[in-house]
Amino acid sequence: MARRGRLIVFLGPVGVGKSTIIRGLTQELRARGFRTYTIFIKAFHGPAYALWVLTARLLGLNGKYAPWFIIYKSGHANLAKVLLMLSIYLDTFISIPLKLMIIRAFRCIGYYVVSEEYLQSTIFDYIYSIINTRTRNNFISVPLEILNSLLSKYPPDITIALMANISELKRRWVIRGYGDPQLRYVLLQYSFLKKLDHVFFINTADMGIKDTLNKVLNEIIMKV
Repeated sequence: MARRGRLIVFLGPVGVGKSTIIRGLTQELRARGFRTYTIFIKAFHGPAYALWVLTARLLGLNGKYAPWFIIYKSGHANLAKVLLMLSIYLDTFISIPLKLMIIRAFRCIGYYVVSEEYLQSTIFDYIYSIINTRTRNNFISVPLEILNSLLSKYPPDITIALMANISELKRRWVIRGYGDPQLRYVLLQYSFLKKLDHVFFINTADMGIKDTLNKVLNEIIMKV
């Protein structure tokens, strides 16, 4: 009988160690005989990301921050609101359903699918962006309701939230070349994550990669 596939999701802000732990986890799982597949589900990606990048280039806007941040802060607030609406619909009706189909297919044939971010963080990102840009539109609730419905229908088997204190995150951002515009976002993201059910939290601030990976593996093995 084929081993049942599982969906393992990692949540957390930039710089907390998600990509590093995911790489280590997939290597360890493969060494133990598990077939693995990595994926991500994030807001503003796929066709939506291409839309923002193209618009930023047409406007002649460059910078180290995300195009949705640059466009809004450069004085094109109304344009940013339109792009935000388009992004939500593109993600909800094209990008995310396609990725969910891929996840289901791999799980059906016994793969452990490891996702960097998932529907929880996508929903948070869009709610944050809607509030931050003061976007008001009668049609904006429709895709958010659909995303919540998809999360209920396709919940992860294991959700792990990696966290670190703000001072440590800021130190890592400096090393990686990120700036402070994320600070308010991260604080609200932490508050959002703590309200989610069935989430295993790991603080990476005082732990090395090996210790963090071992803790992740123990959580996964316990739920196999």
